Amino acid sequence: MARLRWEWWNKVAEERQWLTLGMIFAEVPFDAYVAALKDLERQFAREARTPGERLHLKRLTAEDALNAAFRMDRPWKDFGPWLRRLKRLGFPNLWSRYHISTIYVQSLHNFPEQARNAFEMLADAKRRVLRRRKDRSSRQQMLDGIEHARREAARYGIQPPATLKR
Repeated sequence: MARLRWEWWNKVAEERQWLTLGMIFAEVPFDAYVAALKDLERQFAREARTPGERLHLKRLTAEDALNAAFRMDRPWKDFGPWLRRLKRLGFPNLWSRYHISTIYVQSLHNFPEQARNAFEMLADAKRRVLRRRKDRSSRQQMLDGIEHARREAARYGIQPPATLKR
């Protein structure tokens, strides 16, 4: 009997989680972590049934690599390619867009020359969040996170460009 798809996706999530936890506790270098992520993506891509599933696996790998670059305080040469890849693949949902834009702004102390692009991405995420109904608790949660990201950047003296709307 064929395994159900939700069981397969649960296996994907569990393997990603174990890999991430193992790499964090082992304090593995960024390059080794990314290589392990790519290997895991290739392994599950062989089992994927549709192009949409393979695309989602690529998005998950890019998100995990970006989170690792943020967590390990990596320079633009490590952060930038994964951000560009994720933008090219598209964000799967608003939470992902919000999360990536906030860690991008919070990482600006490593690459302040990217401030304009980061704050534009954050402003876009904020516009999208503001379109949500006001009675959704996640709306306020995301708006608070956006303000926190701005405060973190300001802590390093990085402010949004004056020509950019808040």
